[in-house]
Amino acid sequence: MLKIAIVENEEDQAGLLRGYAMRYAEEKGIKCGVKIYSNGLDFISDYKPGFDAVFMDIKMPLVDGMEAAERLRRIDGDVLLIFVTNMAQLAIKGYKVNAMDFIVKPVPYFDFALEMDKIRREHDRRAEDFIWVKSAGVLRRIDFSSICYIEIIMHDVYVHTECETVNFRGSLKELETKLDPRLFSRCNNCYIVNLQYVTGVKDDTVLLEGGAELHMSRTRKKQFMADLTTYFSGGGC
Repeated sequence: MLKIAIVENEEDQAGLLRGYAMRYAEEKGIKCGVKIYSNGLDFISDYKPGFDAVFMDIKMPLVDGMEAAERLRRIDGDVLLIFVTNMAQLAIKGYKVNAMDFIVKPVPYFDFALEMDKIRREHDRRAEDFIWVKSAGVLRRIDFSSICYIEIIMHDVYVHTECETVNFRGSLKELETKLDPRLFSRCNNCYIVNLQYVTGVKDDTVLLEGGAELHMSRTRKKQFMADLTTYFSGGGC
């Protein structure tokens, strides 16, 4: 699934881009999730790595798009950035924040779709990040980006994704060797956590999107917190 952020203070323009993204997804037969931020401050204050691309307006109240982009790059150096603006002369400065491109308003669907093609190609290039598991006799492919956390109960492994839980007989230690160590970390001997889903840590509890709360063991805490800090400082995926 493509994950897109739209940072746009004009409600009609934000709605237009969301509609374009949904139209593109329907035409290409893919899934696309869109989150809209009405200004740069809300976006950068709430930001967590995990988006494939950000469509960013430049002229916005509170924090303009260029400043938001500069702050974004301190957190996430990999997300694709496209400026959407009627101030084309300012978009030229995009090289400072490694912007992939810019689109001039009013945005035609054709131009938006071209950018989505680029985003999709890059997503597919990066999507070598997955595991194959055999569950209930069926071979399943599970993308790293969809995994919230993995747990083991006795000899059964449970992979909790955004929309389902897949279980199979196996070893957590063996599975761990197939995962990206920049993205996944153990919080105790029973759980492997996808760091992009962490929303907080309270005492010895790891809080995840969706409401899951996982116990963090004393022996794993130091390494887990180091991994989490590295990830959110931009040293992860």
